[in-house]
Amino acid sequence: MRLTITALIFLGSLPALTAPLSYNRDVRPILAENCFSCHGPDKNAREAKLRLDVREDALASGALVPGDPGESEIIHRLYTEDAEEIMPPPESHRVLTSAQKKILSDWVKQGAEYEPHWAYIVPRRPKVPGMGASHPIDNFILAGMPKGSRKLSPRANMETLRKRISLDLTGLPASFHDTQNADVRSSIDHYLSSPHFGERMAVMWLDLARYADSHGYHSDKTWSMTPYRDYVIRAFNRNKPYDTFIVEQLAGDLLDKPTIEQYVATGFNRVNQLSEEGGIQDAEYIAKYYAERVRTTSVAFLGSTMGCSECHDHKFDPFTAKDFYSMEAFFSDIYEKGAYNGDGRYNSGADIKKYPGFKLDKWGPALDVPEPADKDELTRIENEKRVLEKELEATAPGLEKEFLAWIRDLRAKISASKPKDIAILDDSELPLGSVQTVTDNVHSGKIARRQASAGLVQHIVDASSKPITLGNGEQLFAYVWLDPKNPPRQIMLQFNANNTWEHRAWWGEDLIPYGKGSNGPNHHRGGDLPPTGKWVRIEISAEKVGLPAGTKVSQLAYTQHGGTVLWDLSGRATSDASAALAGVPDNLRKHLLEAGNSNLDAKLRGPLLDHFRTIAPSLQPVRDKIAKLDQQAKGSMGSTRMTLVTLSTNPREIRILPRGDWMDRSGPVVEPALPAFLTSENQQSKPDQGRLTRLDLAQWISSKDNPLTARAFVNRVWALFLGTGLSRDLQDLGNQGQWPTHPELLDWLAVEFMESDWDIKHLVKLILTSETYQQSSNAPRDLTGSDPYNSLYARQNARRLPAEFIRDNALAVSGLLNPTIGGASARPYQPAGYYRELNFPKRTYKQHNDQNQYRRGVYMHWQRSFLHPMLVAFDAPPREECTASRESSNTPQQALNLLNDPTFVEAARVLAENLTGDSRPFEERLALGFQKLLQRKPHPEESKILKALYDRQLKRYIQSPQEANELLKVGLHPAGKEANPMDLAAFTSVTRALLNLHETITRY
Repeated sequence: MRLTITALIFLGSLPALTAPLSYNRDVRPILAENCFSCHGPDKNAREAKLRLDVREDALASGALVPGDPGESEIIHRLYTEDAEEIMPPPESHRVLTSAQKKILSDWVKQGAEYEPHWAYIVPRRPKVPGMGASHPIDNFILAGMPKGSRKLSPRANMETLRKRISLDLTGLPASFHDTQNADVRSSIDHYLSSPHFGERMAVMWLDLARYADSHGYHSDKTWSMTPYRDYVIRAFNRNKPYDTFIVEQLAGDLLDKPTIEQYVATGFNRVNQLSEEGGIQDAEYIAKYYAERVRTTSVAFLGSTMGCSECHDHKFDPFTAKDFYSMEAFFSDIYEKGAYNGDGRYNSGADIKKYPGFKLDKWGPALDVPEPADKDELTRIENEKRVLEKELEATAPGLEKEFLAWIRDLRAKISASKPKDIAILDDSELPLGSVQTVTDNVHSGKIARRQASAGLVQHIVDASSKPITLGNGEQLFAYVWLDPKNPPRQIMLQFNANNTWEHRAWWGEDLIPYGKGSNGPNHHRGGDLPPTGKWVRIEISAEKVGLPAGTKVSQLAYTQHGGTVLWDLSGRATSDASAALAGVPDNLRKHLLEAGNSNLDAKLRGPLLDHFRTIAPSLQPVRDKIAKLDQQAKGSMGSTRMTLVTLSTNPREIRILPRGDWMDRSGPVVEPALPAFLTSENQQSKPDQGRLTRLDLAQWISSKDNPLTARAFVNRVWALFLGTGLSRDLQDLGNQGQWPTHPELLDWLAVEFMESDWDIKHLVKLILTSETYQQSSNAPRDLTGSDPYNSLYARQNARRLPAEFIRDNALAVSGLLNPTIGGASARPYQPAGYYRELNFPKRTYKQHNDQNQYRRGVYMHWQRSFLHPMLVAFDAPPREECTASRESSNTPQQALNLLNDPTFVEAARVLAENLTGDSRPFEERLALGFQKLLQRKPHPEESKILKALYDRQLKRYIQSPQEANELLKVGLHPAGKEANPMDLAAFTSVTRALLNLHETITRY
């Protein structure tokens, strides 16, 4: 294929190549942006059967002829003027610049060599450039500058550095801390050890984890997830290794003997949006939840946009739709349902009774998290308990002998025992008249009860004249015959004991309203409906429906939903074996009864030994010590807070959904699997190794062999302290992301992070002790002109504070800030009627009228659909989705918010009162205010402007003292009686202006 004469003349006039091009740095970004959507990884969207992201395919098609741009079809298509042939086509609205076309042509001329995408190669530690700096980061930064201008900006002055370090590490002003005489390194150590460091870092992570105090969809009601937020804060404060942090959040419930904290960590999987809207489809929302978790996991941990693979193979990266749904399969074991409106169904076989200490909240499995009154004592108790639990797990020779004797005794009792059915109701007791009966199809006796209905039908049998008393390990049973021509959708046995009917066992669907939607200790699903067309005995352990030994049952109810059912003999089954097996888990009891005298399956030995440890006489002293520690722990606890947690149960079937359509079940079933292009063969599941779990996923993500994890985190931490990431797109390290400005530095930091055992504080300190970080942000015009986006990092980046820290700083400088760490969410002042559009139900916002009003922004109530207007004004995300970076806008609403939000008015008023002191003169007050807010003295022109403002306002308030009094009433904090109201109101106008300064809300 030949180029046009015009293109050939153009190419012939190009200057000689001066430097080799890099595919990753120079070429891939152009192809990814303009070509890969039609000629990339997505085979379903590929045009003309041409693939340009793989060299072999591009060469085979003739699109590229290495070394010869004139014979390369791709170059011809770039330069042609033929509207039918030009690429990208006009309808794509993509146009390459002359410089981009030249890069592609030069690249072909140089041989059209490809490189693996930089982010998908496991990082190796590069050699630190020898640029003469003492800090490795500075050497990399200097090496990235043009020769002849390799120079960092001067170091910022000490006041600026103290303020910068304090804001960066705690989100609070330096004046809030006592570090005036500390040097830079001491200041860094001081703030890293501050409990407020965790709060600062948590803001970044809570955006990624999409943490909120409301469930999001539709009615957006409040729920309880605050213990998860506390977990995140504690993790950063305790410098929890990042790999552990990952594993605990994704799969803490699957660890060996998980702690309460590790269960709380799994709130990461549960804090996605949920819906209770009437009429929604359970399967649709399950699909939404799974897809959202894949998007969040891939962005938060991998810096990848796997969400683009939900409907088709990724158009730019090697992720396939199969990769997407295989990752979904990792989350299919989570105990949950799609519709929380009463119509949704939990995973098949899910039973909260299997998880002692947990409960089923409206939003699924939950845990009441104790609030320790004495944290040190609780830590001691937990450590001692772990030692004792290991003692329980050990198998000493004496225990083995004791266990074998117990097994022999147990099996002897089972063999000698003759089970005995004791009837509650037989045919002689069936009342006649209104009750339908049959005589031609009965299980025992002469008649059976017949019930038929299109909906709910029930018959109660009163046995109160001769109630039965349950013994140890007894089973409750009934015989049923389901009509094959008209089967029911659900059947239920209900028992009345102690004047309550809250003891139910059911089979089939969950439609009967009694206890609907729960599957707990008193309302137990026995399984699927029994076979139709024959008499079947349905049976349930009395303990499973909340009926322990000694309970008296006075009434029984046969209940069904739809269909025709014959009911016959019902009662309780008792035997010596039942008593002997009391306490033995149901699945083991079943196997022991079935085995009788025959040999036991060897697989039962382990589970039986585990059970025996809970009753072995020789281990009773150890169990007593554990019980004593448990009692001590209760004494060390205060109140509790509930939080949603992840529990693992039977996984749902996951299929590839064509085009992401939840109703299209034609796609193949997939099992949990890691993305093929990122893993070696031995990391993939094998048939003989069983199904991969969330723990496998978490361990792969946190592996040092994963090329993405360390890079993604290091890149975000760099952005926290330098303003921009080394790769600018913090959510995408893939082909649509940006080539790193300093790729060797990013890899060096990633390897350093991993080799430091994922030490977050080490990484932070490493960055902050560099001259690159400590540079001044005041750069000369020639530097900002030649490098407007500061890609060379030849200066610091000044930037506006995040929303939460703007509020925190106002409260801190005024002295109002409540520094309490952790706990429930705070409800600050909010405009009246802001929730008027929030329905189902209508609700009224209730602000806190105590010290909770002054808590930090990280604890503000986060209402997804109606986020607090101050947070909205300053670009905080609603956290409906994972957010890797926030926008930073500059709008009039921000100035209005700082001037009129009661939080800032009150802070300005209290600050003004504190500065006034013992009737200080204006100039002294102003100087103190500048020092407190800005750590500097006011300039003469600033003093002049603010003095004029004060004089105008003082005159106004002298003329209208009522206005002064109204201003001083804003907020909960009472105004001092000693101050002159007119003077204080006037100076409050000055402090309001100070709080509104760009400099006040900017970190330099």
